[in-house]
Amino acid sequence: MTLNYSTPAVNPRLGSSFAIFASAYICLVLMLVILEQLGLSTLTIDQLIVITPACFYIAIGFMTRTINVDDFFIAGQRVPPFYNALALCAMVFGGSILLGSIGSFFFVGIDALAIPLGCFAGLILTAVLFVPHLRKAGANTLPGLLHLRFGRSNLRVLASILTIITCAIVLIAEIALGGKIAGYFLPPPQTLGIGLSPFACFILFVFASVFLTVAPGGVRSSTWTQCAQFIVFLGILAPLTVVSVMRTNLPLPQLTYGSQLEEVKAREITKGIVTVSQAQPLSVSLPKPGAQAVSRPSELAFSAWRPMDFILLIFCLATGVAAHPAFLPRLSTTPTILSSRRSAGWVAVLAGFVVLTIPAYAYFTKAMVIDALVGVPVSDLPTWSKALQQLGLVSLPGNQFDQLNAAQRVTFQRDSLALILPMAGNLPRVFFGLAAASALAALSACAAGHLVTIANTASDDLFHGFWNKSASPARRLLVARFAMLLCGVLVFFVTQREGIDPLRWVISAFSLSSGTFFAVLVLSVWWRRLNAAGAFAAMILGFTATAFYLNMAGTPLFGIDALTAAAVGVPVSFGGAIVVSLLAGAPDEYALEAVDEIRVPAGETLQSRMLRLAARAKPFRSP
Repeated sequence: MTLNYSTPAVNPRLGSSFAIFASAYICLVLMLVILEQLGLSTLTIDQLIVITPACFYIAIGFMTRTINVDDFFIAGQRVPPFYNALALCAMVFGGSILLGSIGSFFFVGIDALAIPLGCFAGLILTAVLFVPHLRKAGANTLPGLLHLRFGRSNLRVLASILTIITCAIVLIAEIALGGKIAGYFLPPPQTLGIGLSPFACFILFVFASVFLTVAPGGVRSSTWTQCAQFIVFLGILAPLTVVSVMRTNLPLPQLTYGSQLEEVKAREITKGIVTVSQAQPLSVSLPKPGAQAVSRPSELAFSAWRPMDFILLIFCLATGVAAHPAFLPRLSTTPTILSSRRSAGWVAVLAGFVVLTIPAYAYFTKAMVIDALVGVPVSDLPTWSKALQQLGLVSLPGNQFDQLNAAQRVTFQRDSLALILPMAGNLPRVFFGLAAASALAALSACAAGHLVTIANTASDDLFHGFWNKSASPARRLLVARFAMLLCGVLVFFVTQREGIDPLRWVISAFSLSSGTFFAVLVLSVWWRRLNAAGAFAAMILGFTATAFYLNMAGTPLFGIDALTAAAVGVPVSFGGAIVVSLLAGAPDEYALEAVDEIRVPAGETLQSRMLRLAARAKPFRSP
């Protein structure tokens, strides 16, 4: 039997398919602009611009349904580099990061650059440290990768449990944020005869749309819907570009928002907005999701966050993204190792564009809002301010003739600031819905990726890899879809509690993934001496130290803020792995052979080799 190293066939009509989708979405927007001028109600416009893309996503999910295990777990390894990059960027810059970053720039100024910059650095770190080597492993999941590397079932089970915990935190944060955004556009459930509370109903709507998107085809469905969601996400550029032309005469907001920053600085001085300029710990100064006033300077570096917090936040986000169990499996969806390298290049381009867009959006919004709302008498407020107040996006209590306290009387909500720009620019109502559809697309893409990761881990690692190794493909897919439903139940009940801060939950999840998995992944590739006991100790100690520090009260250790707990967990994880590996003896022959194979980024993957030898009934150790 000859070995077949041919790569999976890639659909040659992908470009045409997504061009048709983009054209259909643009036509929808243009049609709604025309209908708005003809008198179509704003409520109908809002609902159409939000619900129609969700229907598109569900349709793509059902069109890419599959009963093939490889298609469900790794999209058949037929995802071209550019589309893989679209899907990965849509997952990393999810709704919590996108809206939280825009809101953080608005409230704390340039210090918020640490959030998108940390995510971007994580993607670059992935490309430098892991891309060709983890693609050579060819595993479906991160626990599966560790199983291929060390051949230990107990290690796989531990990694699976920690993966599910980490991904569930992000999933809950994204769905909770989605329920909040959907509440601005969808009618109250009581009008439809539904007895649930509005927020609970909106949570069910968001999760149901995500579930119906990914359940039919797993990673295959999530990949192609994430590509479509990234296209919808780019719709946020429409109001930003129009406002940029209105204020700077140039359609390049990423390059022209410096003038808006200067204007904001001047308004902060003349209107007495800045009342706090002393840096505080990150946990204190990171903006909360509730209503709050602008009180910090926009242009002054380290006026909100201490330099140590700024650097450690970038470190935690970078290592967390690089080691996150929902992002790494995307490396196995490309046809070849070379394709994964090219995908990393596209990721750098797309992520860099997003990093430039986020502060531009925030500062154009802030310039218009401060000029029109803060310190302005009630009689002179623009008409769009009343619409924003009715939606609950801003609060304009009392009169604002008192110039000393005028700024503190206008409050905003961090995660809703991205919706203000179209209204502040007096753009057609469709642009307001366009911004919301972009936010919902980002959070849906992120939620879908984490939901699929949880399902694949439960099915491929816990059920098939540990509990029932002879399970049929149909049973494995059934378990994966059932795991998605269980996640829905968990998400519904957890999101009913008050106090969920999506941005803080996602930062905490990235800290957990950093402290738990970063050291073991780095050493698995770059330290031949690492053994299974060392990897086990690294994950246990790293997760425990990070989780403990995240919830620790009292004086911080060495001034490290709780949100940057990975700065404690990562060194503990590295130290535990090295010490235990040296004490437990040399790795066995299987582990040494596996690391040597992974370090050669060419040829047959370890996963393919294992399956081929198992099919030929040749001895191959795979506990």
